[in-house]
Amino acid sequence: MQGIRRQARGYALQLLYQVEQTQASDKEALGRFWLTVDASNKAREFAMTLATATLDNLPRIDRILAASLEHWKLGRLSVVVRNILRLAVCEMLVLRLNPHPIVIDEAVELTRSFMDEESVAFVNSVLEKCHAAAGADAEPAPDKRAPRADG
Repeated sequence: MQGIRRQARGYALQLLYQVEQTQASDKEALGRFWLTVDASNKAREFAMTLATATLDNLPRIDRILAASLEHWKLGRLSVVVRNILRLAVCEMLVLRLNPHPIVIDEAVELTRSFMDEESVAFVNSVLEKCHAAAGADAEPAPDKRAPRADG
């Protein structure tokens, strides 16, 4: 069975996609999304944490991503890839709940679910560059580390 956090990351991606595609207010789009999704409270809570933190920190996240993209502009990426990258950077560098290998692996799996293998390699590469650029600030404090088991 798929872990709750993995499922929540998928919901968070769909939330960000909806916000970007409809250009509705964040609160309006986020509220409307949950009308059509049957999710556990834990999955909903983590998805909302990721989505709202990403939206609240979007300028910072986009600056980090733009600095790590080679030969690409953030606006030229597909909406799905752009938002997978945003979610992962938020989780890795803003929320810092999990060590970077877990966050990157989860982003790769999310990309694999929604995109192709070329996109998987691209997402992995960009996120590794984001982590390297952030240095020691990218890892969670030892007391904030989430358990390694995703669930």
